[in-house]
Amino acid sequence: MALALVLAAAATPILSCPGGTIETKCTAAEVTAKIALTRARVTNIAQRCLYDFGGKCSVEASGRINGRDPGASLLWQKMLLAPRAGPPARMLVLLSQDKAGKSALAGFAESSGSIGTPDLVVDDDKRRLIHVGGTLAGSGGGNADALFVSDTAAPKWRRVDLSDWSEQGGKMLPTGYWLRGPAQFAFDEMFASAPVAREGDGECCPRGGNAFYDLDIQGDRLVLTRLRFQPMQPLGRDIEVTAGTLED
Repeated sequence: MALALVLAAAATPILSCPGGTIETKCTAAEVTAKIALTRARVTNIAQRCLYDFGGKCSVEASGRINGRDPGASLLWQKMLLAPRAGPPARMLVLLSQDKAGKSALAGFAESSGSIGTPDLVVDDDKRRLIHVGGTLAGSGGGNADALFVSDTAAPKWRRVDLSDWSEQGGKMLPTGYWLRGPAQFAFDEMFASAPVAREGDGECCPRGGNAFYDLDIQGDRLVLTRLRFQPMQPLGRDIEVTAGTLED
């Protein structure tokens, strides 16, 4: 695994370490060392987990992505990981494959909640982008998205650091408003939208409007470059009506 991929992945804490328990900590490099890329394992990608996890592992889905280059493709596998004790997690492993059929690790992503299938959202003469959607477990519903980039001039995959997008976005909002809930990313247009809460919303139902952000990738980090936001204000007092109490 390239050093850049290790450093980018290290920005997000590892959920499922090779020991098969949530009580241990590990690095992205240690996880990478337990992802098997042998021909036999890759051939059986639909049935056998690529990650040698110490707990239970089952393959939920797998597939292939073909891009503009007919001599190179991407393989992916989504796994459900159940530690010996503690809540389950999901992992997606992304492999690049050359004309000879040799596989290399392009990256991996994890989520304590849901994780989607990889989507090749950009494939042009400058770069390729793979977006993996995901949400965290719990009522907060935070993002667990992952983004991988490969420059055409140097076709090595690396993971983009998305860890502080929410902090960046929150600082751009006016006082009294903050981001609430997962964002919707459209990396083919380098755009994102996210619900906004305002003072008085409590822990439920953001009513401050929606924030719209323009995005850029600078180095291996996602950067928010512009905000468009029209605050929503309450027009009057809240009205609550119980069914059956209205008169004809």
